[in-house]
Order: sequence, then structure tokens, then C-alpha cells
Amino acid sequence: MPLQEEQLEQWIDGLSHLPTYSIGRKTDNAIVVLNGKISSQHARLIQCTDTRFVLEDLASKNGTFVNGIRITRKVIDKEDNIRLAEIEYTLDQLLDLFRSERAKPVEVSPSFSVAPKTVSPVEKPVLDFTPEFAELQQVYEQYPKLRKDCRNREKMIRTGSIILSSLVGISAVVTTGGGALPFLQIMSGAGLSMLIPTLCSTLLSTDEKLEIIDKEYRERYRCPNPACRDSFGTREWELLAQQKTCRRCQAVWVH
Repeated sequence: MPLQEEQLEQWIDGLSHLPTYSIGRKTDNAIVVLNGKISSQHARLIQCTDTRFVLEDLASKNGTFVNGIRITRKVIDKEDNIRLAEIEYTLDQLLDLFRSERAKPVEVSPSFSVAPKTVSPVEKPVLDFTPEFAELQQVYEQYPKLRKDCRNREKMIRTGSIILSSLVGISAVVTTGGGALPFLQIMSGAGLSMLIPTLCSTLLSTDEKLEIIDKEYRERYRCPNPACRDSFGTREWELLAQQKTCRRCQAVWVH
């Protein structure tokens, strides 16, 4: 294997150590909940993307619940209702507790950061979504490959290396001496490539990885018009490109 590819694989492997947040009554937890019903080590959150987490109960006495159902471990997002014993939270509220307590700082992987978009000086027509639609081709093409390869961690790391090296020259990443900026640029707008660290992680089961990638695909593979967001489902990107516009909102996909 060429040295640069090996370095890129090592980088991906390092990023696959996902941030975790311990939850409990003891003050050495990342998220401290000072309530007698809460166990000293009650649960933990594993950050998979910027919006999706795995919530795991740590054999707590009074239980961990998602949308009213007691769970042992479950993929959640910001729409879910969380209950620890008798106390209800949203995901954002729990993360706010972490930010306010800072009891156990966790360095968030740079793969979950979003690089600021460059504002074009030339205004485009209101319903012109051609650049955004073009980006969805990568989502459609990467989805089945990532889904297949996530069952094998080593193969997933190699797949990630291939995807990232096809988006930008490997030398552009490696020659930074480990700097994060090129990697942030890659991860912020390259189809489903931002999922690669999550799919390489040893903290998640294969079923959890498949659930996360399916949810991300369904969330992203839609009409890029924020006022529409019509789901494309399993429709081929090439056929949608031939259609050129959204039949629901008339957004322009291809000129």
C-alpha cells in the first residue's frame, strides 16, 4: 500500500473513536443529573453525527426511556423524547447540561463540524437548486457501497480511503501534517462521506450503523428546495436529472 494511502487509513481509524458522554448522578460524569432517582452511572450518549446519537442505559435502577419505551440501547436524534427515571429531556437539553457542567470534556471529532459555505456574489434564481441537486449524485452512489462495506470495519476503512481520495488528492490531506482543514472541507459537502468515521467505529453494532446510514440517506436524498424536501426514495439520480425539475415545487435541478 502506498505510504500516503496508509496515512489516510490511519487518520480515518483515529477519527472512528467516537465522542461519548457519560450521564449520571456522580459529579465525574460528563452530564451530571443531581436527582435521587438517577443512578450514579445511569446512561451514556455516543455521538454518531452532529444530530444522531446512540443512547445506552448502563443497568440503571429506574431505567432509561425513549418516547415512553424503556430501552437498553437505541439510535436517537433531536426529535426523540428522552426520560431518565422520572425526568424528561430532549437531546439538546442533555447536551446543554454537558456544555454547562464540563465535568468531563470530550473532544468532538472534526468530522462532525460543518465548514461555512461560501456565499456567491451572483444571486441565482429563487428556484435554482442545480448545485445542491448535483451534490446528491454522491449521496445516491455512495449509499449502497457504504451500506455493504460497513459490515466489515477494515473494508470500511479502505472504502473510506477510496472515497476521500477520489474527492481530493490524498497529498492535499497528508501534506498538511495532520491539519484538520482539508478534512473538514471534505466532510462538510461530500455526499455521505461524513459518516465514514461512524461506520468505522467499534462502539456501534452493524445494525446500528445500518440504521444510521439509512436515516441519513433518507434525510439527505430529497428535493434540495427547503420548502419542498420531497423524498426521492429509491429513484435513480440519473432519471431525476433527466426530469430536470421537481414536479411538486418546480425547483430547477438541471438546466
